[in-house]
Amino acid sequence: MKALKLLFLALTIIAANAGLTAAQVTIDRPGVPRQTANIGAEEDNVLIDEIFSPITARLNLSASQKFRIANIATATMIQAEPLFQQLDDLEDQLSEAAFTGRLEESTIKQVAEKQAEVLRQIVAMNARAKMSFYRLLTAEQRAVVANQFRSRAGEGSLGSISN
Repeated sequence: MKALKLLFLALTIIAANAGLTAAQVTIDRPGVPRQTANIGAEEDNVLIDEIFSPITARLNLSASQKFRIANIATATMIQAEPLFQQLDDLEDQLSEAAFTGRLEESTIKQVAEKQAEVLRQIVAMNARAKMSFYRLLTAEQRAVVANQFRSRAGEGSLGSISN
């Protein structure tokens, strides 16, 4: 369940859609063996693709942009982990009450309100992450993102950043 929630968070952090860039960027990290740095860069590219798919390639993000976007997304996921744990705990409370015959409407309402507050915090974190992504984009890249949202407006969601 935790992995599913982290995936949900990663998907909701996505600001626009794109395809994975063909060229991989290697970021040397001081004190980290080259092979580990390559794995980190590959993971960053996967994360970037999840965020901007299907328009990743058209954005032509620089290595610096990719690195910073990946750091923002990762930091947001790390910050959200305790919130997802709270959701798990609240769900456990409901399950325990339901399966022991002690579930009452007042309990459902109380737990649902707590869950709503936790989800509100997660949504706010995601929105702040998206704004941070947007600030890192050039005017041309912002136009690509805006065009993608306009062209897909009638179709519904745009990658894992929107509904």
